[in-house]
Amino acid sequence: MRAAGRYFRNPAVTLAELEGQFFLVEPKVGQPYHLDTITSGIWRLLETPVAGPEIFEALAEAFPEEPPEQIVDDSARALDDLLAAGFVREG
Repeated sequence: MRAAGRYFRNPAVTLAELEGQFFLVEPKVGQPYHLDTITSGIWRLLETPVAGPEIFEALAEAFPEEPPEQIVDDSARALDDLLAAGFVREG
């Protein structure tokens, strides 16, 4: 988990909607990436660069019925997936 950095959207990525579902598409990858509740929240937060702890805090506030440590674990895993896929960048 790389929680300390600031994260931002890859400017080449576009958001697409199909039948109420949201997907990220990066032209080089070509495969759409389905956004679930957590990844959708992260994507919205990254409209401007955001630090990892700020992402985790915002999502914990958005889902108060969930244990905060579960939200941190889930969102860290989702952020790592978005980074690995090239949809999000760190810098």
